[in-house]
Amino acid sequence: MSWNEFESLALNLAKDIDFSNKKYDLIITVGRGGLLLGRILASLLKLPLGVIFAKTINDTYKISDNISCLSEIKGNVLLVDDLMDNNALLIQKKIKSKYSKVQTITLASIFYKNSNNFKPDYSLNKIKHEMTLIFPYQEMALQKNYKLFME
Repeated sequence: MSWNEFESLALNLAKDIDFSNKKYDLIITVGRGGLLLGRILASLLKLPLGVIFAKTINDTYKISDNISCLSEIKGNVLLVDDLMDNNALLIQKKIKSKYSKVQTITLASIFYKNSNNFKPDYSLNKIKHEMTLIFPYQEMALQKNYKLFME
């Protein structure tokens, strides 16, 4: 996937969210993969941005205990990641249990893997569970481009 393709997908996702006429108080993006998408959506939708980190380590899905955010974590939250699967429900549950002022958490991603009938509220593309995507900001893509740049 190229930077231009990613930007186009991000703009389409923002349009879908904007056209829904639902109002959100905050975007929480999942780091690392969702950082860029969360930043883009926060700018386009004019919303504050928070970050929660999550990652699979040794076959165990780990979620950070805190959200980094300069705004109060409350109201209607849009949880964003570049690629979502049913682990997003674990993040959603953790946020709801820790932040009592959060009323709703809506899920948004460019891609999602449909395991156990999971589907985010906003998404653009369903992919097979075994499929791997390479985003332009991932280390593999960056290393390849850097080598080409250095030649």
